[in-house]
Amino acid sequence: MADMDQIDQIKPLIPESSTSESTTVEVVLNALRDETLRIPDYQRDSDQWDQTTKSLFVESVINNLSIPAFFFEVILEGIEKNDVIDGQQRLTTLSEFYKNKFRMVDSDNAPYLSPNSVHYAGKTFDELPAAYRQAFKTFRLTIIKLRNLGDMRLEIFRRINQGGTPLSGQDIRLAYYGSKSPSLMLIRLAGAYDPNKPAAQRFLDRAQGFGIGYPWKNEVARECWMEWWDGRDIARGQTASEMFLWSMVSAQIEILDGLLQNSSALQALKCHYNGAVDTALDAYCAQLRYDDTNKEKPPVLMPFSEIRDRFFPAFENWIGYILSQKAPNLDVRKHRSIGALIGATYAHSVNPSDLNEQQWTDLVEFVRTPKDIAKKFSIEYPQSKGRWGGIKGYKAQLLAVKQIVGRIVT
Repeated sequence: MADMDQIDQIKPLIPESSTSESTTVEVVLNALRDETLRIPDYQRDSDQWDQTTKSLFVESVINNLSIPAFFFEVILEGIEKNDVIDGQQRLTTLSEFYKNKFRMVDSDNAPYLSPNSVHYAGKTFDELPAAYRQAFKTFRLTIIKLRNLGDMRLEIFRRINQGGTPLSGQDIRLAYYGSKSPSLMLIRLAGAYDPNKPAAQRFLDRAQGFGIGYPWKNEVARECWMEWWDGRDIARGQTASEMFLWSMVSAQIEILDGLLQNSSALQALKCHYNGAVDTALDAYCAQLRYDDTNKEKPPVLMPFSEIRDRFFPAFENWIGYILSQKAPNLDVRKHRSIGALIGATYAHSVNPSDLNEQQWTDLVEFVRTPKDIAKKFSIEYPQSKGRWGGIKGYKAQLLAVKQIVGRIVT
């Protein structure tokens, strides 16, 4: 009987496979208008195309050139509705052009393929010749539809978005769990190194609903933070906000690990943990949202009030000291190491102004060459390979950071 029970458990994670269908641009845009096709928050946060990119995409459509497939998730709410998993920017471009909200750039500013581009360069949809308008409306889109994803939704979204879209795990994570969570909104804003960018403005507009403003108040720290990230390829996909999240995880390693070992808690959070560090971060964010929306229960992680009033100001203070005074030339690729260090200092209740020069030297060198400083204190510093647990997992690494920082600052 036990063997039969085990056999019953051998089945695909998702009960039915995806399907592929073809439909026209006009049909899809009508569904978008009627809200039977929806663009979720995590897609709206993606980077916006410039006018040239939009124009080249429209050229592909009106000339019947091939474009990538779209991924929709089927949601049954009495009638079938679909959420866009991949393809938001393409759909937005098609919709905007169809509504005459932009005109294609002229030939001097776009490397158009067709020798007939003179007939569409610089034009809106209504100004196109009839043959191009008809080609646009009847162009067939390939739609991949996914059903019954259940608790695997976030992992599926992540895998689809590994195919070249601008969304990162952090983009999806914050939007997926961010609804009704001031804590996750604050994490977003902590990473908004340039508040004047369009994406940051969208975040700030949404934050008003939580009564949250831009958190960076220390002018020196804010300018260093912006200069450190601005123009770096690594800054795409909310890496800066992930650094802040990483510092929070570093301050609460044991609590997060206890959550990850509690299968019933993960089930209540509808969170899928598979041992990878990305899914550990998902669980942390899921718990933050749960704490924010269930105030009648004691919080598992640090509450929003602590993040806002104590943790972020401490993070900001450390950033100001490190990037303006102690190590202004630190490589931005050390962002996780610095985040881990700041989280560890918070756990040890250490203020940067209390440290002497030797302590600062050791901390900065620890960020630069962690294994060398760890060896100085006879502590093993594991190099993680993307897993949370195990002797070489991120949990072990963060615990080593906490131990080394404790040795340095005491």
